[in-house]
Amino acid sequence: MRRAVVHLVTPVVWRIPGHGARKLYRFARAEQGSRIDLLHAAHRTASLPRRALYLRHALDETRHAGMFWRRSTDLRLAAGRAPYPPPVADTERLFERLGEVGFLAFVHRGERRGRQQFERYARHFEQRGDARTRALFDAILIDELRHERYSRELLVELAGGERAARAALRRAALWEAWRMWRRAGRALAAAIYALAMIAIYLVAGAIAATASALAAGRRRARARALWQAPPPREVR
Repeated sequence: MRRAVVHLVTPVVWRIPGHGARKLYRFARAEQGSRIDLLHAAHRTASLPRRALYLRHALDETRHAGMFWRRSTDLRLAAGRAPYPPPVADTERLFERLGEVGFLAFVHRGERRGRQQFERYARHFEQRGDARTRALFDAILIDELRHERYSRELLVELAGGERAARAALRRAALWEAWRMWRRAGRALAAAIYALAMIAIYLVAGAIAATASALAAGRRRARARALWQAPPPREVR
């Protein structure tokens, strides 16, 4: 389903003015976030060979982030716009939250999804005649294939077999769905809060304006009453 959606929307979204640079910048930030998670994994794992693989993967993600950012910058400058700042990302500390098996399942799913997506983008830019952006995705795809392969091999090894690895991948899919739902809930809550604050502001403003108008009316009425009142009678 996801691949079908990507296939349908890719020709459209990349032609929206400014969207290409923005999308490439989001890729750069995602690569930076992945880099941080992999560095944490390298620090936490008990295996020296796995630590080396995680560190190599982190170096690849660092390079990818720079490649995406530079191409985004080129597109922004060509459009007469200021480039985005160097990409900065945070981490969810996935290795600690998911454990090493869960972390590898998450990484493998992400690398496989990214590889499929980037293959589609490379074909799209080849058809458009954009050799530079196509070359960008082609170069990154070499690493994505290697990441996809090694993460699956490690997952099978640590999980204890192919069947256990597939179960770990299913759990990772469920966790990703839950995380997406939670993020959507937070975004919806933030939107509702913003709308509520706007509504409160408008209502409070209307009440304040009404109160101010009533007070002004009362002041004018008192002034007219004083002006129209007969002068006091002289007492003899």
